[in-house]
Amino acid sequence: MDQRAHEWIDRIYAAALDSEQWQAVVDGISEIFGGAPVVMGFAIPGDVAGPRFGHDIEPPYLHTYMEHLFRDVPWSTRYHYAFMDHWGSIEEVLAHVDLSATELYTEWLKPQGFAAEWPIGHSLSNAQGDPVGGFGVFRREGAPTFERSQFEVANLLVPHLRRAIEVHNTVHGAQRESLALAEAIDRLPTGLLLLDAKRRVLVKSRGAERILDAKDGFSVDSSGPVAEDARENATLQKLIADALDARAGEEIRSAGFVAVNRPSGERAYAVMVTPLLAAPPGGSMVRDAAVAIFVADPSARVSTPPEVLSELYQLTHSEAELVRLLASGLSLDEAAEKRGVSLNTARSHLKHAFAKTDTSRQGELVRLIISGLGQMGE
Repeated sequence: MDQRAHEWIDRIYAAALDSEQWQAVVDGISEIFGGAPVVMGFAIPGDVAGPRFGHDIEPPYLHTYMEHLFRDVPWSTRYHYAFMDHWGSIEEVLAHVDLSATELYTEWLKPQGFAAEWPIGHSLSNAQGDPVGGFGVFRREGAPTFERSQFEVANLLVPHLRRAIEVHNTVHGAQRESLALAEAIDRLPTGLLLLDAKRRVLVKSRGAERILDAKDGFSVDSSGPVAEDARENATLQKLIADALDARAGEEIRSAGFVAVNRPSGERAYAVMVTPLLAAPPGGSMVRDAAVAIFVADPSARVSTPPEVLSELYQLTHSEAELVRLLASGLSLDEAAEKRGVSLNTARSHLKHAFAKTDTSRQGELVRLIISGLGQMGE
């Protein structure tokens, strides 16, 4: 295998980690086949249609090749399997079809100046061996026919392309999972910080960002999370050190807690520090997070939409509005005044809310609301 082939293989594995690099792979395939036009696409798990890449393919045609191929040709999955282990002319399986009579030729190949012959193909497969996409290589009118030596070089890349697709889909799946988890965490009212073994913050949820932006007794500096009060900070640093001190084979340390007072006079932050069981030693990537810090702001008032309360507890709109105001910190008198109803009407709404939420006191009802799903961010 010559140096050029090694460069093409390098491109393939670069694309496995960075989707945009598939364009360089497509350019390399074109180079192998003498600068011929190339189209390439594959499906990504969870996506209806994956990315499409082309070399010397006019933009309007890039995403319509497979559409024409499947619509105009008596295609079946078995044809995909025929090209999984090599590059070859699709004529191998479709010689019985008159290409010149298909819209694939009249509406796709001919308008771009491509020869009236079946393209060169190679099918890409996933880890289970099922087809997930592939390449098409086209000869322009008047261009030399493809040579056996070109197929031989392209065939050297087949196992690398297969492996790269597997890696790409694995990485893509992990990225999707991480994004989904991050989105879910961002909806929690409690802030979350993930630290690595050097106390560097790897992840900050939106809840944590709001708390840090307030600059009210809890912050992050070059040494990691810190509390403004010296005594509270000493406790916080010991909790982090204890969490980092968890060693393989030893009983995991339990979570530790500290209240962090705030210069503003608002209620203290409740902070929980806990080691992460899945953390490997060393490193600085998210997967190397070693400690989780949860920060709750008891003074935060998250406004629960009345529609959510109505759905969760079958409250009427008036009952839900009253309960929402009570959960935001207003007294019954204040809530009645804000709603523009009499105190007796407010008491009646409150009584119905007690019955529907299986509570009996205003404080109990408020705790139910502020700890329930209604506090999750949209």
